[in-house]
Amino acid sequence: MNALRFAVATAAAALLSPAFAQTDVAAPTQGLTRAEVVAQLKQAYLDGELPTNDGNYPPDAATRARNRELVQAAQPAWLAQTPRAPQTAARQ
Repeated sequence: MNALRFAVATAAAALLSPAFAQTDVAAPTQGLTRAEVVAQLKQAYLDGELPTNDGNYPPDAATRARNRELVQAAQPAWLAQTPRAPQTAARQ
């Protein structure tokens, strides 16, 4: 009797599984590339949009102006760097 129940359950599962395979699922949208994210972060840094701590988020106009002045005075080296392409070949 248990074997019959098992056989019926297995057959039902096998017959119903293709019904779920035919459902339409939207393809995931392509996100931003690494270079685009780095460019956005650099622009936000130059605009003074990046907060210095959690207490001043979102930064007000005075904080953004001060941050812009600090960035122009400092000219950080990482701001001029371009991101390297990711390594695709595996080392052996």
